[in-house]
Amino acid sequence: MKNTFLKLSMILLSVFILGCGDDEVTPQENLDDIVGVAQANGFNSLAAALTRADLIGALQGAGPFTVFAPTDEAFTNLLSEIGQSSIDDIPVPILADILKYHVISGSTVASSDISDGSVSSLQGTDLELSTAGGIMVNGVSVSNTFDVPASNGIIHAIEGVLVPAEIGQFVNTVLEPAYFSTSFTTLVSAVVKADLTITLLNTPNLTIFAPSNSAFESAMINIDEVSAEDLTGILAYHVITSKVLSDGIPTEAETFNGAAINFSLTANGNFINGSTEIVAVDIESGSGVVHVIDNVLMPPTGTVVDVAVGNDDFTSLVAALTRTTTEGTVNLVDVLNGDGPFTVFAPTNAAFQSLLDSNNDWSALGDIPIETLVSVLTYHVVGAKAYDVDLAGAVNEDSQIQSVQGSNLTFDLSSLMINSDVNIVSTNINATNGVIHVIDKVLVP
Repeated sequence: MKNTFLKLSMILLSVFILGCGDDEVTPQENLDDIVGVAQANGFNSLAAALTRADLIGALQGAGPFTVFAPTDEAFTNLLSEIGQSSIDDIPVPILADILKYHVISGSTVASSDISDGSVSSLQGTDLELSTAGGIMVNGVSVSNTFDVPASNGIIHAIEGVLVPAEIGQFVNTVLEPAYFSTSFTTLVSAVVKADLTITLLNTPNLTIFAPSNSAFESAMINIDEVSAEDLTGILAYHVITSKVLSDGIPTEAETFNGAAINFSLTANGNFINGSTEIVAVDIESGSGVVHVIDNVLMPPTGTVVDVAVGNDDFTSLVAALTRTTTEGTVNLVDVLNGDGPFTVFAPTNAAFQSLLDSNNDWSALGDIPIETLVSVLTYHVVGAKAYDVDLAGAVNEDSQIQSVQGSNLTFDLSSLMINSDVNIVSTNINATNGVIHVIDKVLVP
């Protein structure tokens, strides 16, 4: 099918070059213009495409024009080749460039006047014409329905849609599903800004987790305000350097930038890093595959300790952990900076203040006996990475998970509570060695 598409493209190119012959056909003023003639002769898809691309007015101008008009079947074949169901699915700038590639402006050339050589299309890219074995454009034969006169030019029918090289390079590649879809224009613009186009086109067997335009909007990411360097890091975090279909998704995979993403395959959906759902799968193109996601994946910026240090809500937690580095029998900062994986249920500053208020002998964290503090802190840590969507599969038959401290945490997953009175108020803060969930009360073993 890809070969058919490329052949059809070449045919369109040939037709454009026809308009540059030395012997021109004089437009007939008593006829309708190019657009009207196309509509009257059954080029319905072409007319619809011209309308969408806002080119009707241009081709109703004085001209003269030579237009190589793809049949409706040619447009159907194009849509099949690029994985779209309607002309309306193609981004307007791309559609406009394709259509201009079928027009030669400034001359009206009959098929009998075609000669070997190149000619520039209205889109700006040259078409290569040849006459050996029939009229050919870029190696594609022109249809035998040609020389249809109009008041401002001439139409030649072709059996395929011509595609300029700069657009054709995306056909049959892992970028094709996004490039030719109006749903992923932000992603494509981000790839271009990050200068990743050639890398992604030339690297085989990729898996791309593609955020839609609405995903970028939900994440409040305006790519015009993000540097190319930062975009490179974000986009590379959406790519795996092997082809992974939905039935082979692992629990963890290394991304293009070296950081890991984690997968949760549950009865309620398939998720990445807990909060991003995979909403469409197995869109294969070229040697790669695309899965659509409903959020933008942000690479983790550090360990669970680094994340806590960078969050103003966790200054008390950080102070408590830091105290163990000099007073405790175990340095919890070093432990939680290790490989992990860890799940940390992180109390807020207000939660720690409530703990201090609960004991008349405690007015500051330094008043808590270090042994008690270490026991409390380790009770907030599980020695595995569990996003909120993983908890249902992680608890035992009694809805419990063992903490690093040794005692069990009991979960009510319907209300996201721990030990009956501690609320999980925020979930899935990703780190390089684990995940943090925010809680509103300090857990006491």
